Amino acid sequence: MAHSRISPYPKLILDDLCQLPSLQAAVLRVSEFYDFHSHPYILWMKDPMTDREAFRRSQIPFRFAVESFSQPLAAVLARTATLETRLPLLANITEEHGHGDRWRSHKYTFLQYLRALGATDRELESPCTMAVLAFNQSILTYCLMQSGESGAAMLGAIEYLYVDISAAIAKTLHQRGWTAVGSQSHYAVHEKLDTEHARDLLQIAEMGWMNPCSRPQVVQGLALGAHYFWSLYRDL
Repeated sequence: MAHSRISPYPKLILDDLCQLPSLQAAVLRVSEFYDFHSHPYILWMKDPMTDREAFRRSQIPFRFAVESFSQPLAAVLARTATLETRLPLLANITEEHGHGDRWRSHKYTFLQYLRALGATDRELESPCTMAVLAFNQSILTYCLMQSGESGAAMLGAIEYLYVDISAAIAKTLHQRGWTAVGSQSHYAVHEKLDTEHARDLLQIAEMGWMNPCSRPQVVQGLALGAHYFWSLYRDL
């Protein structure tokens, strides 16, 4: 794996991305640079030697990232000025919380998925790992401290990358028969849902991209989001 995918040079990310013709072009460039199809975690998951138990153990800590993701979303909401711009983001946050039904929330659909993988009560009582805690705190702090457009760029990059990750995991679950048919829907749903969430977040980021003064900060959000997400999966 190329070293640049783990520790890319800031000039390559910030300066070059700012010169691209659109935010979408920048998102595509970031997704090519942080190519999750070649991520060590995804390659390990697909390896025939990786069994269901090992994969389940690697997924259990991720439940804390799923549960916490609505917090930086709320931070972006708080830092977004107009009602009209906030509405799609509010719908995103509401959906994260199951529209008020906790059993439909992302936290509980992910727990359902883990149980379908065979997770025990003892495994689900394990504390948050340092890798997930670092990811959660990093994105929350950024979204609290930076502009709404920059925070939206960070979270939009994460949601955009998660689409392919969800598709790869859903395909592996099906091919390996690691979960019974109909026993979980988390990854199959997110393969489509996160496309919509990424679109809504990147529409907010677009406002910052259009302003030459704020574009570097938006680009930083994109790059950091991808970097943090890459690092999280590397440490799982």
